Amino acid sequence: MKITSKHTGDTKEAEHILKEENIGRLGTFGGEYPYVVPLCYVFEQGNIYFHSGPGGLKMDSIRNNNRVCFQVDQVSGIRVSEDPCKYNINYKSVVAFGQAEELTGFEEKKRILYLLSNSFAKDKQTGSIKPPNIEQVTVVKISIESMTVKINLEN
Repeated sequence: MKITSKHTGDTKEAEHILKEENIGRLGTFGGEYPYVVPLCYVFEQGNIYFHSGPGGLKMDSIRNNNRVCFQVDQVSGIRVSEDPCKYNINYKSVVAFGQAEELTGFEEKKRILYLLSNSFAKDKQTGSIKPPNIEQVTVVKISIESMTVKINLEN
């Protein structure tokens, strides 16, 4: 059994993982402690986008300090052993670091909301998003400054 474990800055591999997944974890500075929250996202043209309500700790944290990290993983199995200390997980993981900004343009928010809904609908028809909903929702763009990839697989 050959185990491959590597930590790399392979941008193509990171982008591939970000495109395949649609749930990740956002890390912010939430005041006294770091704050991490899972959320739905879409990766588009080198940026991460998600939507949120206008308030709450997540948005308050971003407005206070827009430097964030975003983590996504793909778990493909667990390796068991007779020795419990040698159990391991097969996975690929991306951690992206960047700056978050709220989008304000109606058309840009609308475009991202459709990308988000289509990423979950897959082959199903999605309905139209009403203008008041577009105006009320907060859409955030994370401009990625750097990324790391960690791969731990059994070959």
